Amino acid sequence: MNPAENNSSLQFLKEFETPEHDAVYNVYLKKLSYNASRATLHLVRKKSDDIGVASVNFKTKELKVIKAGTLDRLLDSLFLEGGEIDGTYVRIFLATFRSFCTPKTLTEKLAQMYEDYDGSEKARSATFQQSIISVLSIWLDLYLQDFNEPPSYPCLQALRSFLKKNLPNSDLFNRVQHRFSKFCTDDDSDDGVCVDSVDCADGRYVVHGRTLPSPSKHGELIESVEFSQLNIRTIAEQLTRIDADLFIKLEAHQCLGSTWNQRSKDKANECPTVAATISMFNSVIFTVISTILKDIDLKASKRARVIEKWIYIAQELRILKNFSSLRAIISGLQSSPIFRLKKLWAHVNKEMMEIYTDLAQIFSLESNQIASRELLMKEGTAKVSTQTRRKSKTNGVSDAAMYRYDQSSLCCGTVPYLGTFLSDLTMVDSAFSDYTDSGLVNFEKHRKEFEIVAQINLFQSAAKMYQVEPHRRFCAWFNSMRVYTEDESYALSCEIEPPSTAEKNLQKTISKTSVTSYASLALSYSNFSLKSPTPSDGVSIGSASSDSAHPITSQSSISSGDSDGSHHPDRRVIKVTLLTPGSDDVNYKSMILTNKDRSMAVIKRVLEKFHEDPGVNHDPSTFCLVQLTGKHRELQFPSDANVFYAMDTTSPNSTFLVKKTSERTPKKMFKTKSFS
Repeated sequence: MNPAENNSSLQFLKEFETPEHDAVYNVYLKKLSYNASRATLHLVRKKSDDIGVASVNFKTKELKVIKAGTLDRLLDSLFLEGGEIDGTYVRIFLATFRSFCTPKTLTEKLAQMYEDYDGSEKARSATFQQSIISVLSIWLDLYLQDFNEPPSYPCLQALRSFLKKNLPNSDLFNRVQHRFSKFCTDDDSDDGVCVDSVDCADGRYVVHGRTLPSPSKHGELIESVEFSQLNIRTIAEQLTRIDADLFIKLEAHQCLGSTWNQRSKDKANECPTVAATISMFNSVIFTVISTILKDIDLKASKRARVIEKWIYIAQELRILKNFSSLRAIISGLQSSPIFRLKKLWAHVNKEMMEIYTDLAQIFSLESNQIASRELLMKEGTAKVSTQTRRKSKTNGVSDAAMYRYDQSSLCCGTVPYLGTFLSDLTMVDSAFSDYTDSGLVNFEKHRKEFEIVAQINLFQSAAKMYQVEPHRRFCAWFNSMRVYTEDESYALSCEIEPPSTAEKNLQKTISKTSVTSYASLALSYSNFSLKSPTPSDGVSIGSASSDSAHPITSQSSISSGDSDGSHHPDRRVIKVTLLTPGSDDVNYKSMILTNKDRSMAVIKRVLEKFHEDPGVNHDPSTFCLVQLTGKHRELQFPSDANVFYAMDTTSPNSTFLVKKTSERTPKKMFKTKSFS
């Protein structure tokens, strides 16, 4: 009788550590069902009336699941007792190993394991060796970018040498040879993504810089295209095409907190697919602002029609389930240069404002963005959206024919807002350490990370459902659109609608909203609560207004408050940085602070987050923890202080600095965006 694993259940039994102290396992009892014959059941029942069917059909088996371990023990867990691969564990490991092992090291380790499995038990050794080849094959299929390391391609070279020695005639060796040739000739354009470019009609055109001419056919430039000449549906579909293409090419492992929040600021090269998505997100924000502000002499009523058109585009994006550009448009309309134009918003149709308010509410920060999360779970993998198109009776946009569009003619995929996943992965990275106190890799953390990565992979499959052809006129307009800097946008806004005296006074005490900063922070630090300055004397500058003719919220500057979005009374998210002598970089990471954390524990965690192992050169007792509370003001905590209760909660910042006790805090630390 062979046990079958259907109808199995797990029950936690115990935790144990190996005698060598190189791994910690959780042990579960797993229920396994038997496919017993009727004759067997009859004999057992005949022996004892007390034995029921359940006792005959099931038995339990102890199952070990690695919780933490050295790299060697983690690699051993790739395989089951009989040598077969553990499919679920392999997927988790390959998606998250880069935080504790380089691709080249992993290749060498697997190659060494293959050669070590050459013992007397030939059948068992053959099974293990075949499983190792299967792991390498899966890795090559799913994470090709790990092997794309020009100009020497060390990981691919190591794999090729191993296969040439052991399996020169194998299919995997031929695939590696082919891939190496493609990489060397730079002919494999489908395996990567250019950070500042996306595919348009006839090639690749920059998104962020917008300096190239409009796409052409047969070498002839397309005539200048205006925003008013483009169909609403066309704009929505083309934004979705670009977003879907970037999201499909996204390397999910680059979103991990250990990768995305690493100390180096060169994220465009280290996380190129994430940076490409952010670049596109920012470009949509800039475009929204530019189309509204660019014509200074435009009457308020006509300028309001531009806002209404963007609201219609946002509605179409909602129907197409493109939540990335949808949020970018909402963010552009909520930016300070646009939001402050009270007279302009007064000309926006009331019914359009209702549509806008509903769309903006999707991205409410209440209860950890529960509205957008529930919507994504409900519609993420559905073929069509549940959203119905609402049309204003007094529509001033001449696209009536667009509303006769048959929704069934375009199969809807899904493009989620990436910032939600980056936020969740950042929270996991903050809440769980990379290593245990005994120096073992904390693999439980990577399991939790993989739960989020698996969601990204699921939505990437859904994004492939879109089938939209490039639109040359849209590309001509989008690539040639003039975008403005933060100062230019605000200056144009003030020229269109001069600031009142109260607004001028308020601007003396707060800085203008940074569109660029918001667009980046919205994706990389969206776990923070984003709030705007409090309005005074009826002045609204990028802030919430009770007037129904204005956006319901603004998201422009970081504030601590209930920064984890969940309003937990016993924890909060803080920003921390480590002062490094001789370095001009100021890099912040997020960390969860609980009501039990004392100064020395916080210092140790900060040193670990910045990859500084506590030891002789980084003895935590030689560091101190300070809170930057304002311009040239700081609060230093005693070594045994409860930071949660001792911190200054009245300060507009939850920014903390770890530095050597003997060092002074440089003035540059008070010039970050936290104090702007």
